[in-house]
Amino acid sequence: MAQQHKATVKNVLSGDTVILRGKPRANGPPPERLLALSNVQAPRLGTKDRDDEPFAFQAREYLRKLLVGKEVTFVPEYSVTTTTPPREYGKILLSTGEDVAKLGIQNGWLKVRESKARAGQSEEDHEEALDALRQLEEDAQAERVGMWQDREKGIRKISHTFDQDSRAFLNTYKGKPLEAIIEQIRDASTYRILLFLPDNSQQIITLFLSGIKAPSCKRDNVPAGGDQGVSEPFGEEAKYFVESRLLQRGVKVILEGVSQSGGQNFVGTIKHPAGNISELLLANGLAKCVDWSITMVTDGPTALRNAEKVAKEKKLRIWRDFVAKEKTNDSEFDAQVVKIVTGDTVIVKNKAGVERKVQLASLKQAPRGAGSTIPGSGSKSRDIKEVGYNFEAREFLRKKLIGKQVHVVIDYHKPAQDGFEAKDCATITYGNHNISEQLVERGLASVIRHRKDDDSRSHCYDQLLLAEDKAQEGQKGIYSTKEQPIVRIVDASENAAKARQFVTFLKRSGRIHGVVDHVANGSRLFLWIPKENCRLTFALAGVRAPRVGRTPNEKSEPFGPEALAYVAERALQRDVEVEIENIDKTGGFIGNVYINGDNLAVSLLEEGLASVHEFSANESRYTNQFFNAERSAKADKKGMWKNYDPEAEEEQETLDAKSDVVPEPRREYIDIVISEIITGSHFYVQLINAEIRQLEDLMTELSKYQNGRPNETIRPRVGEIVSAKFTEDDGWYRAKVRKVSPAGVDVLYIDYGNSETLAHSRIRSLPDRFKSLKAQAQEAVLSFVKSPEREADYGIEAYERFRELTGNKQLVANVDAREAGVLCLTLYDPSNSQSVEASLNLEMVRDGQALVTPNVRYARAYQPIIKSLQAASEAAKRERIGMFEYGDITYED
Repeated sequence: MAQQHKATVKNVLSGDTVILRGKPRANGPPPERLLALSNVQAPRLGTKDRDDEPFAFQAREYLRKLLVGKEVTFVPEYSVTTTTPPREYGKILLSTGEDVAKLGIQNGWLKVRESKARAGQSEEDHEEALDALRQLEEDAQAERVGMWQDREKGIRKISHTFDQDSRAFLNTYKGKPLEAIIEQIRDASTYRILLFLPDNSQQIITLFLSGIKAPSCKRDNVPAGGDQGVSEPFGEEAKYFVESRLLQRGVKVILEGVSQSGGQNFVGTIKHPAGNISELLLANGLAKCVDWSITMVTDGPTALRNAEKVAKEKKLRIWRDFVAKEKTNDSEFDAQVVKIVTGDTVIVKNKAGVERKVQLASLKQAPRGAGSTIPGSGSKSRDIKEVGYNFEAREFLRKKLIGKQVHVVIDYHKPAQDGFEAKDCATITYGNHNISEQLVERGLASVIRHRKDDDSRSHCYDQLLLAEDKAQEGQKGIYSTKEQPIVRIVDASENAAKARQFVTFLKRSGRIHGVVDHVANGSRLFLWIPKENCRLTFALAGVRAPRVGRTPNEKSEPFGPEALAYVAERALQRDVEVEIENIDKTGGFIGNVYINGDNLAVSLLEEGLASVHEFSANESRYTNQFFNAERSAKADKKGMWKNYDPEAEEEQETLDAKSDVVPEPRREYIDIVISEIITGSHFYVQLINAEIRQLEDLMTELSKYQNGRPNETIRPRVGEIVSAKFTEDDGWYRAKVRKVSPAGVDVLYIDYGNSETLAHSRIRSLPDRFKSLKAQAQEAVLSFVKSPEREADYGIEAYERFRELTGNKQLVANVDAREAGVLCLTLYDPSNSQSVEASLNLEMVRDGQALVTPNVRYARAYQPIIKSLQAASEAAKRERIGMFEYGDITYED
């Protein structure tokens, strides 16, 4: 009897022929052996050039399901050398001892093949064996099983080559699990597959596993030494790994795309009940992830990347020389975004206050379109035209990130090259959102295609590729078929003539939205006004910040850099509110900037990083706030006032007073009415001009607006301008919040000067259109005299006398000086006063209701008036009038 051998069935070529595989060898794949079943014959399978014989595929399928992947016993009997290649015939036995040939005939998938007895076999034994097979064949014919049933049932519809439209085919079956058989494995990630389609037809395709690439193997039909005649390292091992698991197994195939070449080959995932072969290959170090197809994977790239990561950590096979990048201490940190440089680069500041420029990893910003202009230093016009999505990308980053706390992960470092500086490339997340992914998804940036062996990439690279696919499918941003957007920004400060074209309607607009584009120094900014698409050179009204050197060699004024840094941190690239007051002779705009409702100029003064510019401050409606803020900074010795000495300032004023040069008195007469009296010498005035006539209309409109609205609850802040319901007449007026407490809100009515504490229910927000008119009440004092406070002795008498002299009268006042925003006035009643000395100041002193204060800063120019006041004071003392009824009293008393 012939010798028996053990082997595993690798694959079934037809209903009567198999390839057997021996045991693995140490230095290569196991030996293989082709064996045909003796004395039987199956119908012939077709090729691309000829059709199947009826039931050829069913016969093959019967044998495939019976044998593939199983260990069998085979008995080689004889070889036929007249065929190419020579063919070996023999017997295959199952583990149960059953003869495969007999089973095939019994089930109707094989025919008896008439043959002669071979060497070592007697004619009688041979005929006896054939008779047994013939009897089984007759029984199968009688039962009409297998190939002995109707001929039409044995014909299949199959296409061995793919000649359809691959895109249309993909669109029909994409994402749908299709029954399939792995017919051939070229390498561990490239297969020939037989698909069973829903219409009962069959299609053979070439499939690349999506998301991975295994080492290539030599082709069987290529001479050794050719391009495909040598396998890559681990290629054969990877191929054997797959063959032993999947070759001729029934699987599910999910088509996900077409190959890079765009031909008739497909990309997809193969799923076996035992698992995903792609993940197994990666986890065993027999394949690498590839970027071009990993985004196509139906279940996403995460599982594949994790499997590859495991193999890298264990340094398995193709990763045997892998060296992981070392993490440095500063590779991951939290920071604040302080500036958007370009559509893919930002500057962040860490908790230690160190600024660091980072570029978004694996990202390329949207290209600047043709026709874009960036004015140079020699350009006559500084107008800007920007074509494409670069501007939109920067705006997205600015709105999303500026001033926000973010998490930064440095993915890799890009060294300096080709004239470009070295860069840290990072992934930035805000909240749980990857900013790079959001940029790409909107079509505002593209993903860099790294080399296969380049690990310097974003650790969220797959998500970026998926986001890019979404943007392409949605035709967003740079992938849009529409014309590229064009942004034109006009430089309104190019010259004075151009500025005058803008200033009128910008002033009329009241508070308008702006963006701080650049900070030159603490009080000089460059603003972009989106509504008008114009750019302004802008100076803060009422203040002057120290200058900053424009070149490294130019020296900055003390506290200039600190003021610049303070404003840049609070305002650079932030959304602000802008209020235009005027323009200067060069075309620069002057006004106020508000950040979260706070006046930037007032904030600078409070920090001691700017000083009051007296002329422009006196013209502003924030005069009092400016001078109060500066006084506060001086008292606290902040910033530039750290060495401030009030006594030294007084000494200097004394020296000035003793100087031989006598200044000229001011002659600045204004028409006024007294709107609120605090004491006999401290009050608020309204100037009689065009603006005071607008106030009445404004108050009427404000009352109609607020009375027509439902009740509103707000949280007022100190310094905020609000609508306040006055207790006496229940009318609505403009007011400034001075203090907020559980007891109520202390407000100052900015158009009249009176104040009170109101319940929160009587406070409402004030729309911007009611803020355009400057505050009409100005704080003032009588020049050279002072009355007692109202709660002091004789205070009420002084208050009543002053009200008697000024109540319901239009007066004339000379502005002798402005002290910290407070008007120092000499008042005249036109119906009574006939000379410079005949003032209401003099009346108050003559009636014993005020003391003379000759030692004020501006007194030297007004010595004749002061002498008249002193004479009146002496007369009041002699006559024991007013506060002198019980004797002399001095200012110190």
